Amino acid sequence: MHTISRSLSCLLLAALPAFATASTTDTTALLREVRQAYGGDSWIHVGGLVVEGKETADGLIGESHKAVDLRNGYYSASSRNPVFAGADGFDAQGRWHQDISGLIHPLDSDEAKTVAISENWLGRFGFLHSQSASFRPLADGEENGHRYTRLEATPKGGRAVTLWIDPTTHRLDRAVWQSSFLTQTQRYSDYRTVNGLLLPFRINSSSATVIGTADGDSVESIDRYRLLPDAPVDALQRPDGKVRDVTMANGAPQATTPMHLEGGTLLIEVSINGKGPLPFILDTGGHAILTTDAAKKLGFQTQGSGTSTGSGPGSMSTAYTKVEHLTIGAADIRDQTFLVMPYPYEFYQRGEGREPIAGILGLEIFERFAVTFDYDRQQLILQPYDRGEAPAAAKGDVLPLRFTDDMPLTDMALDGHRGIFGVDTGNSGLLLTFPQWAERNGIADRYAQGAPIPTGGVGGMFTAHIAHARSVQLGEQKLDNVVAMLTRFDAGATGNPSEAGNLGQDLLARFNVHFDYRRQHMVLMPRAAVPAWHYAMAGYRASKKQDQPDRYQVGWVMPDGPAAKAGLKKDDVIVAVNGKPAAALGFDDLRELSMNRPEGTPLKLSLADGRALDMNLHDVAPK
Repeated sequence: MHTISRSLSCLLLAALPAFATASTTDTTALLREVRQAYGGDSWIHVGGLVVEGKETADGLIGESHKAVDLRNGYYSASSRNPVFAGADGFDAQGRWHQDISGLIHPLDSDEAKTVAISENWLGRFGFLHSQSASFRPLADGEENGHRYTRLEATPKGGRAVTLWIDPTTHRLDRAVWQSSFLTQTQRYSDYRTVNGLLLPFRINSSSATVIGTADGDSVESIDRYRLLPDAPVDALQRPDGKVRDVTMANGAPQATTPMHLEGGTLLIEVSINGKGPLPFILDTGGHAILTTDAAKKLGFQTQGSGTSTGSGPGSMSTAYTKVEHLTIGAADIRDQTFLVMPYPYEFYQRGEGREPIAGILGLEIFERFAVTFDYDRQQLILQPYDRGEAPAAAKGDVLPLRFTDDMPLTDMALDGHRGIFGVDTGNSGLLLTFPQWAERNGIADRYAQGAPIPTGGVGGMFTAHIAHARSVQLGEQKLDNVVAMLTRFDAGATGNPSEAGNLGQDLLARFNVHFDYRRQHMVLMPRAAVPAWHYAMAGYRASKKQDQPDRYQVGWVMPDGPAAKAGLKKDDVIVAVNGKPAAALGFDDLRELSMNRPEGTPLKLSLADGRALDMNLHDVAPK
């Protein structure tokens, strides 16, 4: 999903320092020719740029505006289309992002800082003049019969950027670099001369996963460049971040709403434009989303068409709609943009007699409130920001939070190795361990030999492996009896090379948890009684189809697992579980009955062919 093009904000950032010496004579000569083609000394008297144009992304067209200080690299880039606005920037406090909900947060993880160095280097025309980058010639590239000279440039402290240079015009055709789990590509074209400077008037920005799955793209068409002796300071200011769209009923200091775990999925009660309450997942790693089914039932029209990646190797289509009132307890949030996504039936169905899951809420909640998950009382508590007194600081084990994108990150130790883990209240499964980090720390082989199990999300299903962790320390808390899942390198966001893993309800629900994005921390608070954690399972996965809500079809059976030993096979059809009709069960109910239970728990599956399979659940994860 693209909320704002970062193309020119990453291309036009700083005045020209002295030309750098490259690694070889050929490279030095090439960069000298490129510098000359872009205008050379004509840049000397330009201190700022204002860029105006149009951005096309996700099927929406809107105005775009950028202001750039060429002397210190500060910039602000914004766009507004018929559905939402967004912005990005860099100032004395660092990198910031304004998402489609209208509020801002920093991008301040080590990964975000590393990527920002390279983006800023590219933005200040480092391929012309950088003193702080090393250059390495690469083999020529070819596309559509055209040959390109390629250089790898690595700014000091930054990420390597591959430059594709047209050898006949000496213009930069594209730049490619890695950002988190995505490969970013910017293509530059429609070059024109403005007051002696060669500038691109069309910039195409795209993202893709390691296996090439697209995460959308955007095209910026520039209408006008204004070259200034000094940068316009006012235009470089980041938004103030003040919350102006929250109303608390009767001036209430906080809002509460029921919450509960259903098969590991955390659900809260929400009203949409006065209709509800409807069950939503509250996900620190998510955005406001309606399922296509819920949007249709609520009568929403959509605009735009894009793609979104997430857990798993693939992607899912997206569209947008506007919600006038999002109400949680006493809190009402006005005029929010929601994604509309075609989640499969098994994601949202909860069985007969219960409202299906309507969607997901995420960053828009955490940027407006200090949020407490009170598992003991099964309550969610929202304390609004910018409503008089700041929310009181919670007491407990305080863990700092950082951001690479929208999901909060924190430090944790797994098997004695420290790493940066995503904090994901939408993760209803196990602690995830990413393979690149596991390999770097020498623990990948142990988990790779663990039991296979299917998992996934927005990007589809894939097979991971599970084993009991030897040790887990989160803040000052040492956690016993934790099973970790090793994902795959091509699993999208759940195979992220820049992070160690992802922790979800399996760990978080052992505490009452408070999130305070303004203070950039979360607080782990003791529960009245810590629940026991179990990992025995039957070893199968089954799903429903919308046209057959009274049955589950088996899609996977663990070799030598309890279900396999009882005789369950792929494509078998389950019509009842422990005597409960399949029609009355949602996917989370089925999971709750079939896994994460005490060792030896009995399970009975009734099949459509008349067989009844009895088994005892077993902890299959190696210890």
